Amino acid sequence: MGSLLPVDGQRPRYSQLHVFDPHTELADRLHHFSLSDASLRPDIVSGLMKLFDVTNELVKSFRRYRNQLADLVTANMRLRIVGARDTTNRQYDFPIGSELAGLIPGDFVPDKGERDIIIDHHFEGVKRITSVNPKFDALHFPVLFPYGEDGFHIKIPYGSLANNQPPDWIEIPEAFMIQSPDAPIEKMTSEIYPNFPQRFHSASYMTERSIVTPTNSNVTEIYTHMLSLVPGPIQTYFSSDTLHIDATDAARIEAEYPIEFLNTLSFNGYPEHHIDLKVFTPIMLLRNLNPAIGLCNGTRLMIIYLGHYVIKGLIMGGTFNWKTVAIPRVVLNINDNRWPFVLKRRQFPVRPLLRHDHQ
Repeated sequence: MGSLLPVDGQRPRYSQLHVFDPHTELADRLHHFSLSDASLRPDIVSGLMKLFDVTNELVKSFRRYRNQLADLVTANMRLRIVGARDTTNRQYDFPIGSELAGLIPGDFVPDKGERDIIIDHHFEGVKRITSVNPKFDALHFPVLFPYGEDGFHIKIPYGSLANNQPPDWIEIPEAFMIQSPDAPIEKMTSEIYPNFPQRFHSASYMTERSIVTPTNSNVTEIYTHMLSLVPGPIQTYFSSDTLHIDATDAARIEAEYPIEFLNTLSFNGYPEHHIDLKVFTPIMLLRNLNPAIGLCNGTRLMIIYLGHYVIKGLIMGGTFNWKTVAIPRVVLNINDNRWPFVLKRRQFPVRPLLRHDHQ
């Protein structure tokens, strides 16, 4: 995170957006997304700003700092965000502003807590805070922590239920539940992807939605159903899998791990042996092929051509939005500690974007 005020000539970012200038805050926030998402709605961003002003104690602390800037005799002031609240408070209690932050003079050295965050008034550069800081989640994901409450940290106590104590079940509101015992996959996909057969070729429509599943079997079932809704023939790509092993153990390992077995292996961050694709379906690139033209790990593309040796697609979003690019087959070396070999898989380094699994 940065300082409380930006370097001269630069736009505010991070926590500076809460402090710098209320008249330009909305425009400054939209500026950081303008290159990657032109469809961002100013009314939604403005509504979130107003919501956090009322509910989020961390945002309120930054606002209080801004309101006092004009009254400060010296600009050498800092904001202290307390890293650990009183141990008597429970993890999910709503925080109180006085527990979270306070202004301190810049030349005063406070009794800094183990994970307190001291934000300087003005300096050039960016600070990193550890991901196990209790305020890390609230500062990075305010929509998920709208009250500025503590996120994960290493001092969360472990506990267990007594033998006769019933568990505290969390009841999911019916508004968030999809009731369809007979056809759950069809019902869920139609709710999350309404009018999918007519809108699947829209880049904004596809990037605004996703389905996260706990197991790969769920992924396959969902993807197979959604792919069936896309018109046109399926193009199937199989990988070429070989072993890279020492010559002394080659015969034994090749006998124990035949090609048919290698084809069944699935690895996080690598393409599958068997990939089914259709034109106008979205995919995600799994490797940095050519960053200079937008082919980076995580790039999303819409397929426009499926050939034997190359896949062509349109980049969705970012600086290279709608740029046409070609993706070749590549050889990927997969080294997994579970197996006594390095697997060389020759395949297109892509994953269908309709599938979002636990990996």
